[in-house]
Order: sequence, then C-alpha cells, then structure tokens
Amino acid sequence: MIPLLARLSDEDIKRVRATLVKKEYVKDTNIITQGEDGDGFYLIEEGSVSVWASTKVDGKPTTNKLCKLVAGDYFGEMALLSNSKRGATVTATTDNVKLYFQETSSFNKLFGENKLNIQFAKRQGISAEVSMLPNPAQLAAVPCDAIKEKSQAVRDLIHRAIKFNVLFMNLSKEVREKVVDEMYLQEIGEGQTVITQDEDNGNHLYVVQKGKFEVFVNGVQVAKREDGSCFGELALMYNSKRAATVKAAADSKVWVVDRFTFRRVVKGVSEGKLSKQQQFLQGVDLLSPLTTAERAKVAEALEEVSKGPGEVICKQGEDGDSMYIVYTGTLSVSKSDEVKEVKQVKEREYFGERALIKNEPRAATVTTKTACVLLRLDRNAFSLLLGPLADIMDENIQSYEKDKNTDVAEGETNTTSMTNIKFEDLKVLGTLGKGSFGFVQLVQDGSSDDTTTYALKAVSKAQIVQTGQQGHIMSEKMAMQKLQHPFMVRLFQTFKDNDRLYFLLEPSLGGELFSLLREKTFFDEDTSRFYAGHVVLTFEYMHSFNFVYRDLKPENLLVDSTGYIKVTDFGFAKDIGINGRTWTLCGTPDYLAPEIVAGKGHGKGVDWWTLGVFIYEMLASYPPFYDEEPMKTYSKIMLGSITFPAHFTREAISIVRKFLAHKATRRLGVLKGGSKLIKNNPWFKTFDFDKLYNRGYKAPHVPKIADSKDITNFDDYPAEDDSVEPYEDDGSNWDADF
Repeated sequence: MIPLLARLSDEDIKRVRATLVKKEYVKDTNIITQGEDGDGFYLIEEGSVSVWASTKVDGKPTTNKLCKLVAGDYFGEMALLSNSKRGATVTATTDNVKLYFQETSSFNKLFGENKLNIQFAKRQGISAEVSMLPNPAQLAAVPCDAIKEKSQAVRDLIHRAIKFNVLFMNLSKEVREKVVDEMYLQEIGEGQTVITQDEDNGNHLYVVQKGKFEVFVNGVQVAKREDGSCFGELALMYNSKRAATVKAAADSKVWVVDRFTFRRVVKGVSEGKLSKQQQFLQGVDLLSPLTTAERAKVAEALEEVSKGPGEVICKQGEDGDSMYIVYTGTLSVSKSDEVKEVKQVKEREYFGERALIKNEPRAATVTTKTACVLLRLDRNAFSLLLGPLADIMDENIQSYEKDKNTDVAEGETNTTSMTNIKFEDLKVLGTLGKGSFGFVQLVQDGSSDDTTTYALKAVSKAQIVQTGQQGHIMSEKMAMQKLQHPFMVRLFQTFKDNDRLYFLLEPSLGGELFSLLREKTFFDEDTSRFYAGHVVLTFEYMHSFNFVYRDLKPENLLVDSTGYIKVTDFGFAKDIGINGRTWTLCGTPDYLAPEIVAGKGHGKGVDWWTLGVFIYEMLASYPPFYDEEPMKTYSKIMLGSITFPAHFTREAISIVRKFLAHKATRRLGVLKGGSKLIKNNPWFKTFDFDKLYNRGYKAPHVPKIADSKDITNFDDYPAEDDSVEPYEDDGSNWDADF
C-alpha cells in the first residue's frame, strides 16, 4: 500500500486501479528527469530502477545514487499533491521494466485536487496509567478466585499464540514466562459477548485454549478466533475504545491477562535486569574508569548472549569486533601454540577487550566449558556512545564530570509567575482548541485596559482521575515552571476550581504547524530544516535539565507572529534524572519509539526518534509507520522497516535512518557528541543554529494576524458550554501542589 493513498476507501482504490496505464522502458532509459514538472506516479510491476539526484558540493555539481527500486516499489507519488518539479531522476536498470502509471490529471478528475490534502485528521496522544494511586479498573483487574495453574501443554499453546504478537516479539523468554504465569482461566458460554465495539473498557488480552469466537465490526463479521489464537492485544498498551465486538460462537476457555499485570511484569523484569547489570559492571575492572552515568549507558548497550558448553565464542587470528563479560559460567582460553589451556574466564571477568582498545586480531580462542550467559559489547556501539576505551582510561574523571554537559542551549530556568491576574477577571475571546481532557481559550484580563491576551488551558479533574493521569498533569506544571526557552510556550500562572485545573499560557496566534502542513501537503527541505532546527534546540535545552518531552508532532508546534515555532503541550514531559529511565507508555501512536511500545523503559532517546518521524512527515506528508490499524502501526515500528519516497535526498534518508535507529543507544542524539553530532550532520550542513536561535532567518511562512485577539488561524469550534463532569474529591488531595 502506498502510504499517501492509505486512507482512500476500497471503492476509491478500485477507481484508481481502473485508470492505471501500463508502460514499458528499456534499460538505461530515464523514466522521469530531475527538474521536470511532475505529472503522475509510477508503480513497478517488473524489473528495477535507480534513483539519482544532482546536487552541488562545494559549488561543484555532483550526481548521487539515492536508492534502487524493484517490483512492488513506487515513485513520483508527490505529483498527486503538487505540480512541483521532480526531485530526482529515475532510470531503468534492467531490460523491459514494466510500470503502472497514474496521471495526476486523471486522479484529480476522479477525486478533485484536494482529495489527499484533507485525509489526515488531528492525532490524539495516548497514555497508560501513571496514577499515584491505582484506579478501580486496576484494583479489580484479577478476580480473587482466579485459576492460574496450567499444564505444560497449555503453556506451550499460549506461547505459540503470543510468539509473533507485536507486544511479545521483543520480550525475553523470562518476561514471557512470567506473563504466562500471571494468566488466569476464564470460561465463556456460547453467545456471550466478551468485547463490545466502541466501549471504553479495554484492559485484557485473551488467548483461546478451546472454543470459537466471531469478530464483528459495525455488525458485520470480519474474522474468527479459534484454538491457539488471541485477541484484544491493544488493551495491553493503553485503554482505548474497542475496535470490534467479539462473541463466543461456542462454549470456550480462554486465558486472560490485564494491562496492569502485563506492564508490571515487563517493567519489573526489565528494570531489575538493567539494575543488576549496572551493579555487575561496577565489579568489572576494565570499566572502572567509567562514571556511574557512563556505566549505565554501557549496561543499556549490552547484548545478553546464552551459550551451551563447548561453543567457540571467538577464534585466534580472526578480526574482533566485540568484547565479552562473563555473567555466569566458565570459559576456556587456549592458543594454537600452547598444548594446554592457557587460563579460564569466570564471572565478572572479560575477554576480547582488545577489540575495544585496539583494532587487533584475536590473540586466543575462547570456548565455553559450561553453559554461559555472556554480556556482549560491540566495539562500534561503545565507541559511538562513549569514545575509544583507551581515551577514556586516560581522562581525568573529575574534569570529565565537570565538562561533559557544557553543550547546552541558551535559556533560563526556575521561572516565576509573571502575572497577578485573578481568575474571575479573565474574559473569554474565543476557542483555540479542544481535546479529550478539556479545551484552550483565548482570554484577556477584563479588569484592566491591557490588550495582552493569553491562552487558557482547562482540563477536567474527573477525566484525569478516571484515566490515571494525575502524575502527568503534575509533571506538566513542574516542567513548565522550571523550563523557559524562546521556542517553548511560556507558563504565566495556574488556577484551579472544584472541577478543573487551568494553565495560563503565552498565546501563539499563527495556528498549529499541523494545519500549515496539511495546507501545503509537504514541505521542501529548507522549510523542513527550519522547523526541525527549532526542535533540535528545544530538545537540547530540555535534555540538559534531564527532561524528556515525548509528544513531538505537528499538532504540538504552534506558529508565532513572526513564523517561528513554539513547542506546546508538556503533558508527557518528565524529569527523569541524569541518564534516567521511565516506564510509562505515552505519546502519539505514529511517533512512538520501539522501546515505548515494548514497555521496557526509555530515556531521552525517544525524543530523537520522534524528530526522525517528524522530519520524514514534513518531507513526505505522512509518517513513516502509518497504518489505519494501530496494531499494524506498532508492528511496523517494532520491525523497523522504512521505505522512503523517491524524492528524498541521500542526506535526508541518512539523518532519518540515524534518528530511527531501533536500538536507542545507537540513535543520533544519544551517541557521543549528543546534539553537536546532529548540528554537524550533512543534512544541516548549511544551517546556522545560532542564527535560528537569534531569529536571524526569515521564516518560510509568516501568518497573517490582525491583532492580539485574532483567532482566524485556528479551526472553528462551537461555543464552549462550560459543562464538565463534576469531580468528587477522593481524599487523596493529589492536586494540592497545583
């Protein structure tokens, strides 16, 4: 499926197919040429093509091969959105290349010129519970008389059912075993409804041991589930409306696990293992020069390897690319010129360290004597994270600790209230936005003649408690109070009444970047660099104070009166401490990093992942892992498969791939050099971040704003009726510090 066409209906797709024209090209023929007007897109049926782009390097023209496309791939699709010039040349590289061609004019005759521009709706963030107190659903998740005992045959059936499920595929055997331990038996009679479409009660995953279930969407049966299958897996991530109704078509037995138990198990095992490995590394002599923070990074980069007795781990004379630390077991070290074993390697000892210090062949052969668990550390991963080990060993740790965080963007901290406005004096001028928890209104101090306006964000206490988001809302206030940066929306005051909490914020009346992107459909590279630069500086600043943001998307970037960007909505921001980790699943589905989906803990690397998704979406008009079905989006994220439109330059592909590195410790922004490495990336080669910070660039889009009361750059909303679900205090006083 071509992502740009993903939201077309089945009937629309049939109409597109009916208008496709077959074309054939011989080898070395240019199918499209860079610089010419785009008139349609191509789908490859047979053969292969190469994509080339001409650029200037140091003032000299050069041509680079961007990629090779084969049967099933496509190119030129941006011509359906705009008549802009082709960004690359595509040449047939095999004889008799067969293509299907969709002409832009034919597409527009079918659907009109704006068919694709209006398809992508605003996306809501999602979050699992982070409540300081368990909510009622969590307390009642497991019946008090639950049966958890299982035969080995049943355990095997459950393992087969979950083996390829996206939420289990990256979990260790230990975690899967513990989750299976927690599953309890539920008997369901024929005709009983297990899940009801659109109900907001998704907490459980079901594995069918015996029976039959029918799945209905809008009353139409779309699937069935029988022995050894599972359903309801999205509920293990977060509470969302059920997408289908599931009814038992026969008396059935299922094994059930709830979200709260699942995430507790995953967090407990993952957190415990990481902590244990960090403590373990403290006793490894070779790593003693590292700081505690550096050892934490190494622990996260380690790969656990299990080996049976008699297996060769490394062979004398071969090139080495990793070192190994013995977690458990014993290994034998031998040399070809020695008759006997040279020595044994046991727990906390290591071998292969020359691969990290010097690029030398293996000096000996190492073989397991017993079953072993080894911690493998790749030389490349270590060097990218921390630099060559020999250099670190020569450094003075005290000076390193003093200097290592000097690369920080300008800004202030610990802001204090800058207004002294009474809540009852606020006059509502209009609505700027609405969400699942409340709304944002443009307001003015009605007690004075001051024309200054503010954005007043109101959130429902009842909904916060019902969804367990007390922790998020308190973190949001703390983050906005502590952080102040020119590209961040500023907090002036907070208020609260019996039913709501309020943030009085700096307004940005140019509207959301989301609306501008939908209007333009996609941005060119210079425009994308301009907006991405704001995010780089904002994340650099936030990370220097150990805050993660976790919800980057065009909807959360506001355009100010000069066309510059303000990052807003810090509901998922959190102080995680130096090289800290946090475990709550939160963010926007299209932008979730794999470590968030897996629930195994995440740090600052998730923000750099979202920047990669953001750059891709600006250039392509859609995010890289987009799918109509959420679980398919998460599957694409976990598999890490990315396809790039043919118009992407080599530099754009490279920086996006580096941000979207599946393992966080290999991600651009996390690697040694941090944000400096991003600023020096070839994609930003001609970009001046100091000039951006000082507002020296002319913005690619300057909004039209009549005055401080103009809300025409925002969507129209019906008048707010001020109705809100009444909040009954449970005695916890969770919002005392708001």
